[in-house]
Amino acid sequence: MSIRVLELYPGDLSLNGDVGNRTALVRRMRLAGLDVEELSYSSGGELPESADIVLIGTGSSSAVRAIAADVDRIAPMLRAWSEAGVVIVAAGAGFHLLSTSLRLSATEVFPGAGVFAGSVDSSRKRIITEAFAVESEFGLLIGTENHTSIYTGRPDQKALGRVRNGFGNGDGTEGARVRNSIGTHCHGPFLVLNPAVADSLIEVAAQRAGLEYRPGPEHADLDAVIDLARGILLAKVPA
Repeated sequence: MSIRVLELYPGDLSLNGDVGNRTALVRRMRLAGLDVEELSYSSGGELPESADIVLIGTGSSSAVRAIAADVDRIAPMLRAWSEAGVVIVAAGAGFHLLSTSLRLSATEVFPGAGVFAGSVDSSRKRIITEAFAVESEFGLLIGTENHTSIYTGRPDQKALGRVRNGFGNGDGTEGARVRNSIGTHCHGPFLVLNPAVADSLIEVAAQRAGLEYRPGPEHADLDAVIDLARGILLAKVPA
């Protein structure tokens, strides 16, 4: 058996290195001896019948406009996957597209896929945080943020964490968590710089597929290098 990793709109949403999220997951799974099938989906295509992990990254406003209608078309399947417990990781614009609604300007409001119960206003002043830090159940998350958005989640929806340094959703919280779906403004890429999150999501996907994920010495060697990169950013986070 293999774990199916599906990346949505890689040709449109490829800014801020988010393709590295797929690279990180696939690398860690293969190091553990798991078989991985890598899939991609582009606008106008057909989704596979099933997926174990779904990834979507960030892109420009023009890219969002270009694919918004297609996101609406495949929204029922994305919601069904999320409700069934499929792992979904959405970063930046991908997170916003999978929300309930997305405003790009005073006259442009697009429906989102509805995986995350929140509305997004992406018409604000640009926010850039070189050392974006978030306290979470996975530990301290670190990365960068670069967006023009305020995310307003439903009160009963769980956030990914609380912002220690940066802006996040705009209210002291960051991102959203629904079942095994995570939405975030964190880049770097997110799953490269935060292997605790990557391992947790892989474990979930593996268990759902009837497999076992066991990190080994090679993972420890990889994480030692990642710790050096995390340390550079952490040194810039105010005490």
